[in-house]
Amino acid sequence: MGALDRYSGPWDEHRAGHLLRRTTFLSARRFVEQIIRLGLDGAIEQLLADQPPPDPPLDPATGQTWVNNTTPQQNDAQYRLYVKGWWLEQMFRTDRLSIVEKMTLMWHNFFATEADTIADSRLQYHHNATLRRYALGNLKDLTYHVTVDPGMLRYLNGDQNTAQKPNENYARELQELFTIGKGFERAPGDYTNYTEHDVQQAARVLTGWRVQRQGDPSTSVFTAALHDKGDKQFSAAYGNRVITGRTGATAGQAELNDLLDMIFSQEETARFFVRKLYRWFVYYQIDERIERDIIEPLAALLRQSNYDVKPVLRVLLSSEHFYDDQNIGAMIKSPLDFIANVMTTADFVIPTNLQDKARLLNALVSVAAALQQNPMDPPSVAGWPAYYQSPDYYRLWINSATLPTRYAFTDAIVFGSRQLPRALTLDVLAFAERVSSAPGDYAQLIADLERELMPAYPLTDDQRDYLARSVLMAGGQVYEWGQIWAAYKANPNDQAARGAAQLRLQNLLRTMFRMAEYQLM
Repeated sequence: MGALDRYSGPWDEHRAGHLLRRTTFLSARRFVEQIIRLGLDGAIEQLLADQPPPDPPLDPATGQTWVNNTTPQQNDAQYRLYVKGWWLEQMFRTDRLSIVEKMTLMWHNFFATEADTIADSRLQYHHNATLRRYALGNLKDLTYHVTVDPGMLRYLNGDQNTAQKPNENYARELQELFTIGKGFERAPGDYTNYTEHDVQQAARVLTGWRVQRQGDPSTSVFTAALHDKGDKQFSAAYGNRVITGRTGATAGQAELNDLLDMIFSQEETARFFVRKLYRWFVYYQIDERIERDIIEPLAALLRQSNYDVKPVLRVLLSSEHFYDDQNIGAMIKSPLDFIANVMTTADFVIPTNLQDKARLLNALVSVAAALQQNPMDPPSVAGWPAYYQSPDYYRLWINSATLPTRYAFTDAIVFGSRQLPRALTLDVLAFAERVSSAPGDYAQLIADLERELMPAYPLTDDQRDYLARSVLMAGGQVYEWGQIWAAYKANPNDQAARGAAQLRLQNLLRTMFRMAEYQLM
């Protein structure tokens, strides 16, 4: 049986939950049950279905959007924060099962820009909208639109690239990070897949694109007078291809299409994209077997599909390899997965009042930044190191600074905190009743909480016993929990009875949120 053959094993919580967690920001059991009901094929078609674009962010003070204004905002740093919060809100959506937001984040990490460098919330928003619009489409189209995206033009100095003064920044990253990759450096300036000479020639192709100074912030302009009209000769790495220089208003589009046709005709480009998809959805380690059995056939499929990404995702997410037990629970949650899982599992409701919403989302952006995944502000053009830095990859999310911050965040959710809005305090009594079929039975309660909070990596019997005896009952007799719960249910308005049940549940949930198994997906 081949690794990419369609998965034919049981379609249960273990496998359906794995698909849910890897493709969305949801993890709660109620969403897993939806995936189970859809079946493997139905679930994947639902996840890959095209989605309408979300409504744009609103100014909390006016109730109007500003992202299409023809002039920049005053105090734009605050508006950049609003755009980040708006994106978190899209990740927290529970009204659909869709891979779109995970793909948007993937492409944001792949075609990385930094909001504080772009320094214009309108361009920041429209860059994100471009990634979302083409997230499940054609990768060549995506790369074209990212190349001329105003936010990217500003971030990597494409806006300053002219025939008179070439700027190689974007031309370099287009090849090194965005499409084909360097390969081994065979000699100074020769990176196997392209050369320094190719960077220079690509920069010449890309001359003349500008960010509009006034007008529609979602589009760029091509200025023919700033374009290098000469022929561009590429190296043997690209078969000594010549891109013929053009003149006139369409020269920029025509030469950019020629450049992308040349790059995307290289077999290594397809492999480069597929490796990124594999590390995003499956696991970071790619050995010779994975390269042969997974990467090569998927790269061939990507080329056969003319770089449409859906056929590749459909095969990968349906494959025996994807559901291999070794790949389930093998990732550490990214900070954004961690925060979104807490939000959607707790069933927190985003306020409808715009000021309250902004305060809550701004607070969560700050948490994400403290956890070292500030949305729309990765540390460099290479994205977040956890997605590319060998040999640690995902393990970089957990360190001496971020682990205590994860603990502090879930502690604040469970006990309440002045650092977070009150809407982010969990009603632990209601949560226990919603999650557990028998919350008064200590063993059933812990089993149900385990299924809800750490479904990717089950606990041991010793761990469950520790949670019951040492945490829930603080060293007392486990049967007493049934009495405590019964007393609360008999008179929920009795503060002593309510407080006794609440405190024990808070201690239990605090401990479970802090367990290593909760950090896995």
